[in-house]
Amino acid sequence: MGAPTKTLFTNVNLVLDGFAELQKSYEVLVEGNRIAAVAQAPLSREGATVIDAGGRTLMPGLIDAHAHITGLSLSPRNSAYPAEEIANASASYLEASLMDGFTSIREAGGADHSVARLLNQGKIIGPRLFYSGRALTQTGGGADFRTPDEITDPCGTAGPFSVMSVIADGIDQVRRAAREELRRGAAQIKVFVSGGVVFPSEAHATIYEYSMDELRAIVEEAQGRGTYVMAHAYTDDSVRRCLDAGVRSIEHANFVSEKTVEMMARRGAFLDCTFISLVQRIESAPETGLPPAIVENLKRTVARGRQVYQWARRYGVPIAMGTDLWGPEAQHSQLREIEMRIDIDDPVNIIKSATRTNADLLNESGTLGVIAGGAYADLLVVDGDPLKDPRVLTDPKQNLKLIMKDGAIYKNELGSVPHPR
Repeated sequence: MGAPTKTLFTNVNLVLDGFAELQKSYEVLVEGNRIAAVAQAPLSREGATVIDAGGRTLMPGLIDAHAHITGLSLSPRNSAYPAEEIANASASYLEASLMDGFTSIREAGGADHSVARLLNQGKIIGPRLFYSGRALTQTGGGADFRTPDEITDPCGTAGPFSVMSVIADGIDQVRRAAREELRRGAAQIKVFVSGGVVFPSEAHATIYEYSMDELRAIVEEAQGRGTYVMAHAYTDDSVRRCLDAGVRSIEHANFVSEKTVEMMARRGAFLDCTFISLVQRIESAPETGLPPAIVENLKRTVARGRQVYQWARRYGVPIAMGTDLWGPEAQHSQLREIEMRIDIDDPVNIIKSATRTNADLLNESGTLGVIAGGAYADLLVVDGDPLKDPRVLTDPKQNLKLIMKDGAIYKNELGSVPHPR
């Protein structure tokens, strides 16, 4: 094998971890898929392709901490669709996500090793994929999408009518289900620990799901593989049970109390708010026929979530950035999660959530979400200063000039000049 390819970015202003302002006039050298050097002094141009950014911003690629790529519409009930159709939708979602500047995503139920293999083989393009496999849900739980009249799915089994989840009850079943997803390469385990706000159980909208022994068993299986559990949990009771069981990543949590947020801080848990999925469903309600009662519940959920966000800032809970969007059409709103936070957080914190904090959540501290020696070369060149106005990221066609993932360039409007050896 030959020497790794080299790319040298010159005349860039950096988004550097720990600084509230752009750091001016840097050079960044990429060798292969890693950042080799970051310096204000000139770096060696020998054998490198030089890209002059013209004083633009160089920043880490964005990370979406809660994505669903297997959706075909806003409904998670998709198991009756042909596998090829779901695969094509996933490929479209991934490519669009990368071209919007997301170089990593944590998939929160639905994607599996087959999609990851296509990415690794270069047969489709997209972000780094940290997939959960099938999320665990109890009978009648938040990801059991059967109606009261349905007992088995089209395959004749007690399935949830969705490729995103698997029904498992009892300690032995949840252990087996978690082990199976981990065997199939899941980067983390997803579990439903409360009902939802869009598709509540028709029997009863659950306050919490799974017994403490079941939750602890799931966490134990994840920890045995050196990873963690992310939990769909909206209610105060469900989040407290998650924290007592050792769950590390709390998804949504819109209806928790201030005391529970303080508990999250003490336990070192992450909060992953997902505002845009709620807003997008409200906006699309006339077309999708969402009942008025659910629309009002969604509006109330957004308002409560904004208060929870403020409590999380007060107590120092690490706040992740996820979107929770379903389907290729919904994906177009992925960058709007940034907009959702502009009036409730500082620009620096918003960018940190989408980069460094999300990398920490993925157990990729120092390798993703930062511009530093040894980190993966997942980089964006942007017109404008996202540390002052994150909205510059929400118009990628206009402002996103270059996308690099794992050292490979997927978009370049700046040009480059090979430097001789």
